[in-house]
Amino acid sequence: MKKILITATLLIFTIQLSAKTHTLDDGKISFEANDEFQAFSQEIIDKKYPSKRAPKFVIGTKSTKTSIGFDIKNNKIEEANLDDFRKGMSESFDKIIPGIVWIKNELININNKKFILFNFKSNAIDTQINNTMLITNYNGNMLIFNFNSTIDEYPNYKNEFNNIINSIKIEEK
Repeated sequence: MKKILITATLLIFTIQLSAKTHTLDDGKISFEANDEFQAFSQEIIDKKYPSKRAPKFVIGTKSTKTSIGFDIKNNKIEEANLDDFRKGMSESFDKIIPGIVWIKNELININNKKFILFNFKSNAIDTQINNTMLITNYNGNMLIFNFNSTIDEYPNYKNEFNNIINSIKIEEK
């Protein structure tokens, strides 16, 4: 029993050491991600987001089938209006995202900050995608996190996505 406890403690310590902190806005926004998630080149970002509305920062796995995009957009959004914004966006998604199947569409709190949570499956060109989006206001602008993974890879990263989400920290001005 003592060996199991020591092994578990070392494993947790090793996992914690292999996490990297990613930041936005001079460190005022941060989250922890496993070292497996590396910054994508601009070429990969352009292929993954052909509509030219890509997030400024994207990290992901070597396969590029699993990624996390994050950015502060100039879209004006206020915390008091998040639920109205959520309803409007979900209606738009229903119309423009091929094969959308909703898993979650709600407001949640992460470290005392209110976020819109969208989780859905949709069709991509050659596969199905599990997409989790987090949206909130940050000093009046839209802060967005977009976690996506192909359906075949998603089970391998679901827990990591949850850990990353729970590690989000925001210091507002």
